[in-house]
Amino acid sequence: MLNTTPQERLALGVVALLVAAGVGARMLHHGPGAAELAGPGTEAEAGALRALQGETDHRAKDAARRARPLAPGERIDPNTATEAELDRLPRVGPGQARKIVEWRGSHAPFRTLADLDSVPGVGPALLAAVAPFVTLAPAPAAAAARPAIEPAAPPPGPAGPDVPPAGGSAGAVVDLNRASAEELRGLPGIGPALAERIVAWRAAHGPFRSPDDLVQVPGIGSKTATRLRPLVRASP
Repeated sequence: MLNTTPQERLALGVVALLVAAGVGARMLHHGPGAAELAGPGTEAEAGALRALQGETDHRAKDAARRARPLAPGERIDPNTATEAELDRLPRVGPGQARKIVEWRGSHAPFRTLADLDSVPGVGPALLAAVAPFVTLAPAPAAAAARPAIEPAAPPPGPAGPDVPPAGGSAGAVVDLNRASAEELRGLPGIGPALAERIVAWRAAHGPFRSPDDLVQVPGIGSKTATRLRPLVRASP
């Protein structure tokens, strides 16, 4: 990477000073004769100075490109942007920019923010920060045709399916693809933090395909998913 740290810049400066001091000492010791100035030692030192200056200029220009703030209305295409351009996005540093470039080189192009979330190190917080500044569509939204919570159908009893079950009215089935965090908190074992994680996972990855997908949400294990299976559904 071409992005330099303060320690690297200090080291480059020290090397430049040492090379310059060597050139000066040689000139003072032997005199500024043309033959000596053209000697192999002087040429090597001059070449090292030129290479060092070129590298320093290149690093400075790259750092300036990365530090340039986004203009109003400017959007970056993650499928074509360089590492320096991706580094300008909020919460995307040099390391994450490199991961994005490497990932797209071995996978299909990014189509939505959900695809970008497949890159290691990208999560809901980063997606929310870069969403206004990239040329990617939002993650697929859940269908809005069905309500988030529907009455659960009572199980058939001895007298037929229309006979209410003993103990009163049936519970409610929560739609994982439509429910808000507040509605999800009504499920057993789902507190405010887990409810927010379910909503964040849905925003980043798209609709749940089945209740079994709950195990992919951080903090929800197979036992919790099994307990919730009869209480939730995943609308198409």
